[in-house]
Amino acid sequence: MVVTVVWLLLLAATVAFEWVCRRSAGRWTSLTSIGTRVWSRPAGRIALIVIWAFVGWHVFARYTLPR
Repeated sequence: MVVTVVWLLLLAATVAFEWVCRRSAGRWTSLTSIGTRVWSRPAGRIALIVIWAFVGWHVFARYTLPR
């Protein structure tokens, strides 16, 4: 339960950070533009997919499923 709350707080912080970046008129780079640049290269695509799979398997499945 606690880990789920922590993940929800991290999600809220990410959304808030993205909102602040978009409101700053280019002063800070948003996560969307970073993701777009990384995704535009084949090595970046592989890296993002590996990170997504690692996080999905080791964090969400491990800590949020009931035992």
